[in-house]
Amino acid sequence: MLYGSFPYICTNQDIKRRLAVCYVLADKKNDVIAYYTLSSNRIDISDIPDNLAKSLSYTEVPVIIIGRLAIHQYYQGNKLGQAILIDAFKRILEISTLVGNHAVIVDPTNEPAERFYTKLGFLPLKTSKRMFLPLKTIVDLFKK
Repeated sequence: MLYGSFPYICTNQDIKRRLAVCYVLADKKNDVIAYYTLSSNRIDISDIPDNLAKSLSYTEVPVIIIGRLAIHQYYQGNKLGQAILIDAFKRILEISTLVGNHAVIVDPTNEPAERFYTKLGFLPLKTSKRMFLPLKTIVDLFKK
């Protein structure tokens, strides 16, 4: 079961300063199995792939960032990353009913992470290593 926000488990300064919220998956002994963080930001329209940016008339668009997504080494390879990403997507959809949000951004830290996000439909941004998934894609995912 994915528990709510546990800022005392995610002790980095971003959590303490309320720049991100941490969601933790723990086992029955409360050992951390996986976690992810969410925060809000905006990106420049010129960084979005042209085919997605052409219908937008803004210079910047609001986004939700999945800043960290980590699975304990013992649990890797069991599709747990996809499971907690789906949980993140559900929370992001809920957030988007309260606050404007056009897309989700991730920061893959290595090639395996980049392949993971690419398989899930994330697209590279033009000027960084960040990746982008339109909120419409997530909405459509849950319509199925």
